[in-house]
Amino acid sequence: MDETAQLRGLARGGLGGLAGAGVSGLAGVAFVVVAARGLSAGEVGAVFALTSLFLVTLAVVELGSDVALVRFLALRLGQGDPAGAAAAAVVLLGPVLLLATLAGALLAVVGPGLAVAVVDVPGVSTAALVLALLVPVAAASDLMLAATRGLGTVRPTIVVDGLVRQGSQPVLALLALAVADGAAVGPGAGVVWVVAAWGAPYVVSCLLAARALRRLAHAHRLPSALGPRTALLTAAAEVWRFTAPRSLTQVAQTAIRRADIPLVAALAGPAAAAVYTAASRIVALGQLGIKGIQQMVGPQMARLLGAGHREAAVLTLRSATTWSVTIAWPVYLACLAVPEAVLAVFGSGYTGATTVVVVLAAAMLVGTAAGPVDTALLMTGRSVASLLNNLAALATNLVLNVLLIPRWGAEGAAVAWAASIVVSNALPTWQVRAELGGTPADRRTLTAIALPALSLGLPAAIAWSLGAPPAVRGGLLVAGLVVHALLLLRFRDVLRLPELLGAVRGGRGGRGGAREPRPALSRAGRRGPVSR
Repeated sequence: MDETAQLRGLARGGLGGLAGAGVSGLAGVAFVVVAARGLSAGEVGAVFALTSLFLVTLAVVELGSDVALVRFLALRLGQGDPAGAAAAAVVLLGPVLLLATLAGALLAVVGPGLAVAVVDVPGVSTAALVLALLVPVAAASDLMLAATRGLGTVRPTIVVDGLVRQGSQPVLALLALAVADGAAVGPGAGVVWVVAAWGAPYVVSCLLAARALRRLAHAHRLPSALGPRTALLTAAAEVWRFTAPRSLTQVAQTAIRRADIPLVAALAGPAAAAVYTAASRIVALGQLGIKGIQQMVGPQMARLLGAGHREAAVLTLRSATTWSVTIAWPVYLACLAVPEAVLAVFGSGYTGATTVVVVLAAAMLVGTAAGPVDTALLMTGRSVASLLNNLAALATNLVLNVLLIPRWGAEGAAVAWAASIVVSNALPTWQVRAELGGTPADRRTLTAIALPALSLGLPAAIAWSLGAPPAVRGGLLVAGLVVHALLLLRFRDVLRLPELLGAVRGGRGGRGGAREPRPALSRAGRRGPVSR
């Protein structure tokens, strides 16, 4: 198997996803900035408590089927079985979309009252009703985009979810605040308008995702007929045996990432939730920067494992880990160096959350160094192990939140999230090593860790220990970034950067990027991995 071609296949989809994730990450921060500067702290806390609860609800109704769609579509295409891929999609999409529709209707009835119970701010009940009506639309959008990734392309995810949906949210929020201010409406209107601006792009993304999936299904010659009933029942048994534990896993993962905001709002007040949201979203920006590469790990590993190429699957995992560290560690180390500057974009009322930024940035360094181990574990079929790992992390998160938020507020929530990050990465790292016969890190990964640690982390640590002001730490950071760039140039071969950059040059020739694959992708099991 051509190792360089394999890595460039991972890089082509990853770089496209990196660009889209970078835009969506900046858009997410921009949305927080717009809300923070246009609403009071209590209203900001209400907005993000509601949107967090919406995303947790979405995780519940989707039943983990997004990962299952990616795995089974990629696996069946890698085995040259388009009929099996179509059957897997049918038995996953139908039940989930029905459940999402029923959940949306139920939440439209009881959601407004529950929202007031969590955070009693004017306008919160109407905003909750708006989000309840969007549950089935958002679920359909997410699942159809997952299916396109399983069919071998991240382009729809990049364009539809990253650029169109998330990219439009801050723009619409800015317009919504302007309308609310100019209309001289009653109290709470700002909350309703901003929440509506956040949710409305799901409608557009759903329509665009449906169009992209239809086009890809035709390109791969997936049969439009349902097929024999026995074949569908067989596919359903296999798919849901994998998906059932994965559904609880997705709920646990989303709760770890999102439940802390409504908990802070309920236990420490909406103003504290606003501060915590701002600080935690800035740190999450680094994770979004590597999302594109990690999105391609699942489909590529599924195809490789389906074709019996275990060593190539380990190489994919290690390369993704190395590139993730190379991209994300400078972001997190910059957050550690000058957290005050990071928070200043939200306004003077948010600069006191430096401890939250420091705690979460340090935890993200650990999580990134572990690599996409949970994805790798899922692609081997170990959905039950993934479930148990994430339940352990969720229990850690919830217990520490309940114990620490009343005492420390936002800082307590940060410690709880940091602890859950360590748990959720340590357990699958050990399991993946046993399953694949190799760790997610190698000497290349250690090099990727050492370079920013020496050029950025060490100067920041010395400056903090000497009590240096933010201006001095900022100057050291700029100098360290220059040194780091020179080190990347020196160690480019060790970090496999030529393969990563070669994907960019290949894209200029029309072969790279997140292009939709030709039907030949269904022969990946015989020709080697193909990712775009």
